[in-house]
Amino acid sequence: MLDKILQYLTYDPQNPMLFNSGVFLFVFTVFIFIYSWVYQNRVARTVYVILFSLYFYYKASGWYLVILLLTVFVDYYIGLRIYSAPKPLQKKLWLCLSIFTSVGLLCYFKYTNFFLSNIFALLDKEYSPLDIFLPIGISFYTFQTLSYILDIYWGRFKPVYTLLDYTFYMTYFPHLVAGPIVRAADFLPQIYHKIIIHKESIYYGLALVIRGLVKKAIIADYIAQYNDLVFNNPSGYSGFENLMAMYGYTLQIYCDFSGYSDMAIGLSQIMGFRLCENFRSPYLAQNITDFWRRWHISLSSWLRDYIYIPLGGNRKGELRQYFHLLATMLIGGFWHGASWKFVFWGGMHGLGLVVHKLWQKFNPLPSQNWVNFLAGVITFHFVALLWIFFRASDFQSAMFMLKQLFMNLDFAYTLPFWQARPLFVVLLLLGFILHFLPHSYKDWAVTLFVKAPLFFKAALLLVVLQLIIQLQGEGVQPFIYFQF
Repeated sequence: MLDKILQYLTYDPQNPMLFNSGVFLFVFTVFIFIYSWVYQNRVARTVYVILFSLYFYYKASGWYLVILLLTVFVDYYIGLRIYSAPKPLQKKLWLCLSIFTSVGLLCYFKYTNFFLSNIFALLDKEYSPLDIFLPIGISFYTFQTLSYILDIYWGRFKPVYTLLDYTFYMTYFPHLVAGPIVRAADFLPQIYHKIIIHKESIYYGLALVIRGLVKKAIIADYIAQYNDLVFNNPSGYSGFENLMAMYGYTLQIYCDFSGYSDMAIGLSQIMGFRLCENFRSPYLAQNITDFWRRWHISLSSWLRDYIYIPLGGNRKGELRQYFHLLATMLIGGFWHGASWKFVFWGGMHGLGLVVHKLWQKFNPLPSQNWVNFLAGVITFHFVALLWIFFRASDFQSAMFMLKQLFMNLDFAYTLPFWQARPLFVVLLLLGFILHFLPHSYKDWAVTLFVKAPLFFKAALLLVVLQLIIQLQGEGVQPFIYFQF
């Protein structure tokens, strides 16, 4: 019994706590039972959720919890200093200190090896990477604290009342390690309002959690097993098999990340807090601009409000607007990972945005259904092809995979592929069908679950959990965006 208790209390780097793990299901059940007794008292609720959030982050990232707490303490006090500083220069100096601290920590943990390896490459010398562990969620909570500090600096938001409230905002466990990136103006007012939790809102949250589990632990994790085989050795597979892996990863990354967001939003809903929508059927987009209004909405809106618009947005002429779009997406790509392939991925999306702006200016085609459908197909495949660079281990592997797709594609492999991997094909088709369904159908399914008898809810949850156990590979698979 003591060993079991210690297992729940200590960090295991081989088995970090994840939303889709049995350990979290048990721990959250205990958490929510106690939460039901304290949530109506604001101070008790705040302290209790903070303690659980710190425990959750410790179980996910170990003693790198100290880095998170350092960021919280420093930026809380800097926010107060910026707000109370009498002169613009003083405000700017405090702002620079905040950026230097939070972005400096992010750069050290995430980009040190990248910069040093490139410097050594220019000097034509060998480089042995430093043993630097990337704390889980540092990219997300860094952007979150930057938005808080910048909003205070620009006069959009007043600092929070207490360090306790700011700690709650920064460490709130549903969004802590992989978003959505929460704005202070959206989330902090909820702390001060009385929380009223209805039975329907709990069931709605549970529906989102189940939907997230289906996306992540059933669809994404299963098709990832085949995707990994091909992406790790694209030369060992035919052009058609590479094509299936491209489509597979396109669905995998959506189900993986949107599944996490569904679970985060659902868990928060059960607790009486609202998190912003993070995905809105992105592969239904008819152009790349529309795609970024639907994909990782909390990040794309953050890049727009804190990089693109401050750079000048579209206020300084067309050429400057195109430059701002490219610069914003290059930063967005680099945010995802310390590699030139991510910079390329972001740059190509930026170029796609520029091309779409130009197309809007000179578009000779009428707005008809077949045109919109064709635009959607082109946008989808543009995004899917770029996912190859996002997933591939390096540029060479990505380029070889593209070569297989365009030079060695033979659809005669279709039937043998179906015979060899029927479940992969079924889940791939099912995932895309569910994704392309109208929102009204998805809303209807959630409403049906909310109104269904308790027995049906419990039975559905048990079926989903059993499917997860039957289809999972070796151990619980981490979320893709944990690496960012």
